[in-house]
Amino acid sequence: MAESSTPSSESPDKYGASKIQSLDDVEHVRKRPGMYIGGYNARGLHHLVYEIVDNSVDEALAGYAKNVLVQINVDGSCTVTDDGRGIPVDSHPDTGRPAVEMVFDSLGTGGKFEHDDESAYKTSGGLHGVGASVVNFVSEWLEVEVSKNGKIYHMEFERGRKSSDLRVIGASTKTGTKVTFKPDDTLFTDINFIYETLANRLRELAYLNSGVEIIFEDERVGRRDVFLYQDGLVEYVKHVNEGKNVLHDIMSFHKEEPTQRLVVDIAMQYNDGYSETILAFANNINNHDGGTHLQGFKTALTSTINRYAEREKLLKGDVRPSGDDLREGLVAVISVKLPEPTFESQTKDKLLNVEIESFVQQAMNERLGAYLEEHPKEAKAMIEKGLVAAEAREAARKARELTRRKGGLEGSSLPGKLSDCRSKSNELTELFLVEGDSAGGSAKQGRDSNVQAILALRGKLLNVEKATLVKMLGHEEIRTIISALGCGIREDFDLAKRRYGKIVIMTDADVDGSHIRTLLLTFFFRHMPELIRAGRIYVAQPPLYQVTRRKKHEYVLNDRVMKQTLTDMGLEGTSLVVRDPDAAGGAGVDLRTIEGAELRKLVEMLNRVDELIRVIQRRGIDFADFLGLRRDGKLPLYRLVVDGIDRFFHTADERDAFMLAEKFTPDAVPAEPADATPEAAPDEQAKKGPARNGKPDARELHLRRLQKNQELHEVKDLERLFRQLDEFGLSIDDYFLTQEESVSGEKLRTKHALVTDGVTHEVAGVGQIVPEIHRLVKKGGGLEIKRFKGLGEMNSEQLWETTLDPSVRTLLRVTLQEAAEAERLFSVLMGEDVERRRQFIEDHALEVKNLDV
Repeated sequence: MAESSTPSSESPDKYGASKIQSLDDVEHVRKRPGMYIGGYNARGLHHLVYEIVDNSVDEALAGYAKNVLVQINVDGSCTVTDDGRGIPVDSHPDTGRPAVEMVFDSLGTGGKFEHDDESAYKTSGGLHGVGASVVNFVSEWLEVEVSKNGKIYHMEFERGRKSSDLRVIGASTKTGTKVTFKPDDTLFTDINFIYETLANRLRELAYLNSGVEIIFEDERVGRRDVFLYQDGLVEYVKHVNEGKNVLHDIMSFHKEEPTQRLVVDIAMQYNDGYSETILAFANNINNHDGGTHLQGFKTALTSTINRYAEREKLLKGDVRPSGDDLREGLVAVISVKLPEPTFESQTKDKLLNVEIESFVQQAMNERLGAYLEEHPKEAKAMIEKGLVAAEAREAARKARELTRRKGGLEGSSLPGKLSDCRSKSNELTELFLVEGDSAGGSAKQGRDSNVQAILALRGKLLNVEKATLVKMLGHEEIRTIISALGCGIREDFDLAKRRYGKIVIMTDADVDGSHIRTLLLTFFFRHMPELIRAGRIYVAQPPLYQVTRRKKHEYVLNDRVMKQTLTDMGLEGTSLVVRDPDAAGGAGVDLRTIEGAELRKLVEMLNRVDELIRVIQRRGIDFADFLGLRRDGKLPLYRLVVDGIDRFFHTADERDAFMLAEKFTPDAVPAEPADATPEAAPDEQAKKGPARNGKPDARELHLRRLQKNQELHEVKDLERLFRQLDEFGLSIDDYFLTQEESVSGEKLRTKHALVTDGVTHEVAGVGQIVPEIHRLVKKGGGLEIKRFKGLGEMNSEQLWETTLDPSVRTLLRVTLQEAAEAERLFSVLMGEDVERRRQFIEDHALEVKNLDV
């Protein structure tokens, strides 16, 4: 018999069919998120919101939507609602499935593949049909609600899989789509959305789409912003230039090419600063790495201005400003629309379309050339600005050469303050910029001298935001930093020549330390931004506390971690007993003992329950009363406040029936809260105000009755936690129990008890379990808490254990995702305008944490 040529499946060393994996769409996305959202980091988390919001804005681009509402709900989920056409709900002719279901559960499904006159979208940021489905695939759950055809359609998904069919849940006179999702905390390292990050992107979208109103609400903190701009890019440039002295009015250009369906909008303005900020967008997508549209803009800017300067004989001698010179102090926003954009990746950081470069270049040549001819005064100011930059560049070059010759910048001689490492690798090595000689000495003794270098800095650094390049190069501490890094600055910068893989800013956790850290970041942002973009700049996180108990000590980063540390200590040697106190004639029977990992999991659940209870109470709802509203174990999902009275409903149908009976429409929305902070133009806000003569109109009186119309997003999490508590033998009905007494005054046994070190402590209500653990650990004695006021208080061993040792330390990487907002904030906080700085501090005073006084 002939020997088979097929390898045996029993041979583990063979590379056979059993080694090949086939993943479906959901599994592939969850296993390889970097291909779709950039990873399970903070950027990937916020990218989920952008994907859904971009779909709503695409409806606005197509001319079908005017309003977008983005809400961060108290349970950490996000809701995006628009008033567009609504995702199609009819059955697809090929699959027989509802189109909305396909959009959320299949990659490569969408309405943005064709761009002809019959297509759903003429231009769009979404290309691959993966945005909505990817958000679904990496979410713990997702719900979509479509208002269309006079009805409200609803369906649900769990971790990418359909959990309910599409069904009609009510009626509506409007159209639109509402998507609510909660990122999967088993995938993402942190699922807490950052308000500022989202607000910056939503504000950006409002600038890019004139007349589209984007409302952003964060129920976690009760904050609300309204973004509405009629002058779009002009207002965007004004926003970025806040706090700067501008040289002329904002100039803006618009050009269309109908045959290729290309559109470009540009707004630009010079200030008297030394840095450039150019933001490039394609179909509303912020291309952080630029691309062909940015290249076309730069080429045309340089050639057009220099051509005009030559013709008008405004150049001096042989000095001809370079492109870098002519962009010094320039703030510009470039927005292009095109039917088939090509990007480097799904995160769309760089535009690759060749045709857009010549289109933008031609538009700039025409529009900027005409502007210079019509505005000779402004043209002269721009050219003089470029000439001054060219002269300063030459002066700085000479200053650098002089300093090099004296051994003060990059070169073979290193600064004497630098305690260098032995390794010459520029990947594995680390340079710590340490505040003060005392901490610098301890760090030098405690470091790993093979790969860690220490540079101690004395006093406050120069504020480079207010200094010329020549003045900056005259500052000793800055020259020392430049020399130690070895990669040059500005146009001489070369990332490959850096001497270290990581540059770590290590300052005290107080006001002075924060100031020094800010000055260092300002220097890197203005003169070595490539280090930030390359992810080479870090901020050390030295601990605030040292906790000692039973001769064991540990370091605690901040107050939040301190609470967790107390919990951890309280769980050591502690168990929870769950009883039936009425059994055995009142003697009680122990039903279950919970300890170790089980007890830790239970405590985490109880902490989350407590957080959600506080959310309910911040809404003005008594939690005990709210529990009493359960029906078949389910809490109400909707709340209306009418004439000051709470009304709760378990389903949308019940809520809508009540609203119709009270002559509210199902789509009625209460008026904006008094603490809203709209950013719309004053005349637009005036249109939304009371009627003339100060008398409210009928609609306003009607809405006064309906004060709140809320969906209680936290209910889903609460009910899940209730079910998990049941599995531990605990009931949420026992949350508020108190210890009872006998007729003689003797305290009776409770349903729960904590046993630690052999001693039993009665705990009545479920809500008292965690507080009692904390009380016992504090009562136990032998606990010593030391707060560090500065790095100088730590010896070399403590610095190594907490801040230098790579196996235990915490470093924060400095990123530059929002260049425009960073530009504005550095200008406001570090610039000359004292009034704007004071206003910023007043506006954000209540957000300050860890204030050292």
